[in-house]
Amino acid sequence: MSITVDAFAVLLLLVPGFLTSKILNAIAVRRGKGHMAEIIEALVFSFLIYAVLHAVGWSVVTMNESDGSYTPQVDLEYVPHALVLAVVLALAFGISINRDWHMGLLRRAGITSDTARINTWVDVFTDHDSDVLITYTDERRLTGWPAYFSDGPEEGLLYLRNPAWVDDSGAVQEIGV
Repeated sequence: MSITVDAFAVLLLLVPGFLTSKILNAIAVRRGKGHMAEIIEALVFSFLIYAVLHAVGWSVVTMNESDGSYTPQVDLEYVPHALVLAVVLALAFGISINRDWHMGLLRRAGITSDTARINTWVDVFTDHDSDVLITYTDERRLTGWPAYFSDGPEEGLLYLRNPAWVDDSGAVQEIGV
């Protein structure tokens, strides 16, 4: 199987965007997307990467004119730059999503009331570092700091650091874990 120059050029155009998308999915909890939305996101990331590279004068794929037709030419010198930029872009977007910076800016501007995080629990457990009190159906109460928790309500898992039972009088009884 041989790969044509055109196919190689298209592959080089898409790989950095898909790399950015995959890294971003690994470091930030986000709502699930369909395959088409993932492809569109990767294309947008690829566009951003190549727009930045073009702005600084580096082009990975150029078009050469010969005999009135244009053929893509891959400049392998700048491919590592595109891949590094893909990683940097993913880290920057991941930090912004996890810290809710971009949506915080939009909330302060009165544009939205939404956050970048997947649900309210992630918002609460990320922004507030205080103990929670859990009351079971049999009236037992447990307190502790939510160190780990499920991304969605379906799973409903919560790991408490320094858990302690709370009795009827409000006294705390440490659990030796």
